[in-house]
Amino acid sequence: KTESIVAASVCANKRWLFLSSTMLKQTVRERLIADEYRTDNVFILDGIVTMKRGSEQHLQLVREVMQLPATKVVEHPDIFVQSSEYTLDDFDYIIELRHHPDEEITYDVVENNHQPFGNSIYNGFDF
Repeated sequence: KTESIVAASVCANKRWLFLSSTMLKQTVRERLIADEYRTDNVFILDGIVTMKRGSEQHLQLVREVMQLPATKVVEHPDIFVQSSEYTLDDFDYIIELRHHPDEEITYDVVENNHQPFGNSIYNGFDF
């Protein structure tokens, strides 16, 4: 999944940045340098890693990036919304790969007690 996201970013001539990932060990970033806050970057985060391993500093960085009018790709958005202020309605797209053409993918309602950020722009994908 992650390799596909990186490859798509490269093909689109976009710079990609991991906020959290298992692709390069266990990446959990707590800050970006000023140049990395560009809105033409593609920000990639693994919802499981963010919610299970992220410190408060990491979660604050995620909130900052989620407010940027940039493309964000969230792997495992179901886990991400279970433990955050975001909901599945905050995603513009959800894309999943199926093992079999007749496999049915269902979405259980995820309950949380958090309010989403207003006026944020999100792009989320689960390949």
